[in-house]
Amino acid sequence: MTYGSIASPAWVIEDQDRTPYHHAMLRLAGPVLLAAVFLAPYVTWRIVPPYLFTFSDALFCVAAVLLLAGRGIAIRPLQGWWALWMFGLSGLLLGFFIGSVVNGDPLRWIIVAVQYGFAFAVLPALLLRERRGSLVAAALALVAGVTAMELFGSVVYHATGASYEAAKRFGFEFITGAHRLGAFMADANWNAAMIAMTTPFVLYLARIGRLNMIVAFAALGILGSGLLLSGSFTGFTSTAIGVLAFLLLDWGKRSIGMLLGILALGGAILATGVALPTAFQNRVATALEAGDISRAGTFAGRMELVEEAWGIVGDTTVVGLGVDQYRVVSADRAPVHNIYLLAWAEGGLLSLIGWLLMMLVPLSIAMRTFVQDRAAAALVIAVTLPFLIFSNAAPHMYARSWVVPLILALGIALTRPSNEVVPVREG
Repeated sequence: MTYGSIASPAWVIEDQDRTPYHHAMLRLAGPVLLAAVFLAPYVTWRIVPPYLFTFSDALFCVAAVLLLAGRGIAIRPLQGWWALWMFGLSGLLLGFFIGSVVNGDPLRWIIVAVQYGFAFAVLPALLLRERRGSLVAAALALVAGVTAMELFGSVVYHATGASYEAAKRFGFEFITGAHRLGAFMADANWNAAMIAMTTPFVLYLARIGRLNMIVAFAALGILGSGLLLSGSFTGFTSTAIGVLAFLLLDWGKRSIGMLLGILALGGAILATGVALPTAFQNRVATALEAGDISRAGTFAGRMELVEEAWGIVGDTTVVGLGVDQYRVVSADRAPVHNIYLLAWAEGGLLSLIGWLLMMLVPLSIAMRTFVQDRAAAALVIAVTLPFLIFSNAAPHMYARSWVVPLILALGIALTRPSNEVVPVREG
């Protein structure tokens, strides 16, 4: 399929004989999907608290039923890249399966396989089925959901004096014991990751005129506040890298204006003399001032796990340890916070290669899209870079909060609105 043909949703199941019933089901699915995207970062809002099945996941399931009833499930969500994506996912899960059967727990593999399958196979089939208009609406829902979470989190943080005990009523680790904002992500670092992958959407939506500048800068201010309160070095640096990547790749008059506005906003905040959050000062500012990344939060502890992992993967080249077995053999009884080494250790090289193949897809799509739609390509790169950075600091990444931003960015790059002009180079 050529790029010029992606203006129409040709990868959606075609049915010229859809009845009013089918169209009604599709109309119902739309708002359900938007609600699911809005709630994607609310990881602690779970149907059954011990298990990772959130209210957002439940809404995605409802949307799947409605789309099936309306014959609207995408059969090739990523178009020509769908085969490579699925081949990589299959390799990842097959490696985990072999390791789990030989060394681990096959029942645990089923649970993890369902999680990965739902995140990386089902969600694209649900979200990537329309023209760009519906994907832009979903991007707006994502920005609204994350911004609302950070605004509420910031209010609670200041109202409670960053009290861990007082914030418990809002969920597990809403504010951590180290006085960092985890919000409804239950982890300060993952909260920062959500901000890092959402911020490029604010820039993109402002770029195409779907957010006016006042709303865009208000959203950036709220997201920036949540980022500072999270006290995450990885989150801060990945957000900065994502923003710079977007503005540089989509360089033009509006991008220059956004960059100057961001610098002015940051300068105004510093000029007021407002003290930075203690967690940010201790975990991020100190490391930046000293130019020593080892002083950034728990970097030293994570590196110890990485060093241990390099010693383990030498024995798991063909057959891995099995899903969730790394923590069994680890001296610290914890999984290595690096998805590449974890996949290698638990699933062997087959799982590692599978994951790497999947990560090639966003980069390939961005390169293919850059000439025709630079803003969309910049969005993919700006979202993918934080995803890749955090994949070096996270274990399994099947939580939908990781995947929804990436899938939406890919969908926007793979579609072209029939009634709009693709953004062209300015200046």
